[in-house]
Amino acid sequence: MKMLKKVTAVILTLAVVVTLVSINPSETNAKVTIKSKKKVTLAVGKKSTIKVKQKGAKFKSSNKKVATVSKKGKITAKKPGTCKITVRVKKSSKKVTVKVVPAAVKVKTAKNLTDKGIQLKWTSVKGATGYNVYYSTKKKSGFKVKKVGKTTSVYLNNLNVGSTYYFKVKARAKVKGKTYLSAKYSNVISEKVRKLVWNDEFNGTTLDSSKWHNQGATGGGGYGNNELQNYQMDYCEVKNGNLVIKPQFEYNPRTKSPVKNSYYSTKLWTKDKYSFTYGKVEFRAKMPKGKGTWAACWMLGNETNYGSWPMCGEIDVLETTSDWSKTVMPQSIHCNRFNGMPTSSGNKYKHTTVSTATSAYHTYGIIWNSKEITFTIDGKETWTYNPNTYSATGNGTSNKDIWPFDKPFYLIINCAIGGTLGGEVGTDFWTKAGTKEYSTGNVNDIYQDYMYVDYVRVYQ
Repeated sequence: MKMLKKVTAVILTLAVVVTLVSINPSETNAKVTIKSKKKVTLAVGKKSTIKVKQKGAKFKSSNKKVATVSKKGKITAKKPGTCKITVRVKKSSKKVTVKVVPAAVKVKTAKNLTDKGIQLKWTSVKGATGYNVYYSTKKKSGFKVKKVGKTTSVYLNNLNVGSTYYFKVKARAKVKGKTYLSAKYSNVISEKVRKLVWNDEFNGTTLDSSKWHNQGATGGGGYGNNELQNYQMDYCEVKNGNLVIKPQFEYNPRTKSPVKNSYYSTKLWTKDKYSFTYGKVEFRAKMPKGKGTWAACWMLGNETNYGSWPMCGEIDVLETTSDWSKTVMPQSIHCNRFNGMPTSSGNKYKHTTVSTATSAYHTYGIIWNSKEITFTIDGKETWTYNPNTYSATGNGTSNKDIWPFDKPFYLIINCAIGGTLGGEVGTDFWTKAGTKEYSTGNVNDIYQDYMYVDYVRVYQ
């Protein structure tokens, strides 16, 4: 009996020992459970958090230059590459793979700047060593890719004239022989490929008389706008790749006022030399700032179309106003119904402020087709004139009073002085260019300003 009790006691003791071993804390209880993804892809600058089931987890990055991790498991992507985040709970650990790719690109402009070609521009991306440019004539498929280096623009040439192309971009980074691309494409931007059919880059030292003249664009008389200048060819030149128009007037320092009938400038046009119907037109120019200047690049319909102004139609691609800064740029149309005169139904225009209009070159343009005229500045649309908006039947293009824009137009460049939009003339922001002495012994000051036109281009 005593022996039975001893055996029973030994068995019970062993059972207790086995039970104690099975419930002791072990690595099994501390095993890491990752609730979030074990593979994470982040763009540079983006963040993500590793979620762990257990409390007390510790985190460590294998490469802090690629991605860092906080005490609470928040990952911050630093530069393209791959690293691992070790997640440790007591003696147990697991790893999360972090792949960092370049940030998404933003495409800024697509411009038809070359014959059969498009210039694409986009924002730079930190850490990118190159970019993949995708283009197609379909919006969602058929994309070809052109790989470029560390640049933010590219010319895509030999495209199909008349086709509209769609463009998007991804940033590319090469790290230790491995290529990383942006996770997302840029915004998609489109542009129609047109052929450069007429242009003047104003190279050389003389004006191309086969393209421009001022016959019929001379003399004073105000041109119906109370302008003060007399247009003459002597007040322009071709220099350093620009057409430079030099408005000028005399100033009497004794009376402290401009001298009457001393205002001169230049007006050029392609009338009877070149006119066209429909297309894309661009003037790249820098505006004068002198008080009272009224610079313009514009277009008129031939009077043989529908009659004299305003029936012939007018398209003002750009002009300056009387505001002191010369940075408010109206772009407008004139026709028989809308021409800004008291007897008309008002004017159709859009004022756009271009803060550096007098200190930097900007590209002012129109895209003109059989249905509407869209105005642009530096490739961005400012407004569109659609005649259907002003037609009770919804077919405005058949009404010549609101749509005389289905016939040939010619190009005009000029800088007026004073008048409706020039305003009061003063010496503010003009350049003193010399003096003029009269037989009476009186000496007047001569003031000039400068309108620069880099190029004029017509695409169809």
